Amino acid sequence: MVFTHPFCSHQARVPCMTTLKAFTRTLLLSASLLVGGLTATATYAETPAPVTYGGSTWFSSFPVWVGIDKGIFKKHGLDVKWQLFGTSSSRMSAMVSGNLDFAASSAIPALSLMAAGSKSFEVISEPDSFVTVQGVFTDGAIKDIAGLKGKKIGVTYASSGHILILDLLKQAQMDPNKDVMLLNMPTQEMPAALKTGQIDAAVAWSPTFDILQRQGSTLLADDTQFSLYKQFKIGTGPDILIASRAYTKEHPKQAQAFVDSYMEAIAFIKAHPEEAAQSITELTKLPVDEQLKTINAIEWHDLAEQKQTLIETQSFQNGLKQLAAFMVENKQLSKVPAVDDWFNTSFVSHAESRP
Repeated sequence: MVFTHPFCSHQARVPCMTTLKAFTRTLLLSASLLVGGLTATATYAETPAPVTYGGSTWFSSFPVWVGIDKGIFKKHGLDVKWQLFGTSSSRMSAMVSGNLDFAASSAIPALSLMAAGSKSFEVISEPDSFVTVQGVFTDGAIKDIAGLKGKKIGVTYASSGHILILDLLKQAQMDPNKDVMLLNMPTQEMPAALKTGQIDAAVAWSPTFDILQRQGSTLLADDTQFSLYKQFKIGTGPDILIASRAYTKEHPKQAQAFVDSYMEAIAFIKAHPEEAAQSITELTKLPVDEQLKTINAIEWHDLAEQKQTLIETQSFQNGLKQLAAFMVENKQLSKVPAVDDWFNTSFVSHAESRP
């Protein structure tokens, strides 16, 4: 995925639990320093109300980008200030410190903070599913996951890709600490590393996923082979929209307007993918045709679908619990948090469908 999780040093081979603990400690410490060193947020004007959003070039931020570009947020009385973050760690740190009102995130760092007891944020939406734009690539000589035994695999630690490869190795009855060598690296370095033989396989998400396909690499498996996806339709690192608890408590009307706008932007992307792609290329710098292909590969969850998964069946929350249990089993999380305590579905519940 375009978001990165640089929680480990490059090519470090340290236990995953140590890595995640260090990430969580660093993030919470950084947040406390930010709280002490930055001035308080300015008082919100009635119209338009300023909202600070922490974004990235990953899919879950597309609705906000499109909503700003197409005037959807402004129509709902909001002036959304976009702040671009290159990593989930920096984005989550800004959220925990109180310097963001809303942000997009993978569930992986969010679950880590939940397990650490951070109550500064809440989950309010699950905008998409991206199971066909993340996978394991090789140069073609390796034909299946079993063929990875004894090989070097490039993967970003503490990421959804890390979750995927651990699960696939487990399904193939291989030990990630004994049967393969996992090398921690950013996804953008993987195409060159695979070409030069520095690694034998790469676990990557879009846009690196698309780059690897273009250079002729072989896709061994994607997220549809993830064991929890087969059982619960939950991906390796589900996308979530999070909000500051303090913000939603102090500004419930603006928070509702933000969610209404977000849902309207998702509906716009589904109804007008070509126009959305034209807008989003300004963010991602991908060619329009590639951006359109990526948008169409994503399963966008509209308001009706989110009311079902978050409220009626709570299948999304249940899936996250299963994911947390998987992470604990694989020493990526200290404990399974009480996931329900971090969900606020009231804004989705009160949102209205709009064209």
